[in-house]
Amino acid sequence: MRRWWTALLIAGMSLPALAISADALFDQVAAVLEKAPWQARMVGRIITPNGDIQAADLIVKTLPKNEIVRIEFQKPDALADNYVVITPEKVYNYLFLTNQVVIYPRERARIEGLGFDLSRMGDLRSLGERGEITWGAPEEVTYKGVPAWYVGGRAADPDSAGFARVEVWIAKKPARPLRTAFFNAAGDTLSDLEWTEFKRADFGREDLVSFPPDAEIIEKK
Repeated sequence: MRRWWTALLIAGMSLPALAISADALFDQVAAVLEKAPWQARMVGRIITPNGDIQAADLIVKTLPKNEIVRIEFQKPDALADNYVVITPEKVYNYLFLTNQVVIYPRERARIEGLGFDLSRMGDLRSLGERGEITWGAPEEVTYKGVPAWYVGGRAADPDSAGFARVEVWIAKKPARPLRTAFFNAAGDTLSDLEWTEFKRADFGREDLVSFPPDAEIIEKK
């Protein structure tokens, strides 16, 4: 009898962990990120309009209930002190050197000075739901000592999506992104950012959608 129980325990210990779908994983992430306002620092590399890859250091602030994201640039150096505000209707680019706010419709989102639309990072779940990305099965990994999931996806139409492939590392508990990386069809990096210093925050719409009162407003159609 003891041998039977021992064999059963060994077999149980060798069973793989329960699988999770990409959709279910992104639902867990959304439950964490949409709960309350949060702030994170993102550090890594990003492409510029001329095709160069430069160091990136960003502060991202989010107000989930209003679907507002503010991205404050510390690097690349050319974008230092610029910031972008993304709302459901419009994208506002504040340019520090010229003291201008350049506004684009949300569907034509553009971030001045970058060769990649960072707002795509917040669309991963909906892009999968609309069939614009086909996600692979999540894999259990350890990312810098943190139990995590890794999931990769491919864009159905790279030209329309602005990227061909995306890779995401997500902490298991709480389920939040640790790193997101986007690549073009040739495999070149468009954006590769680690999410660090994640914390809850206490700010409102007026804190995120704000610009110098003397800034010149330029609205693009």
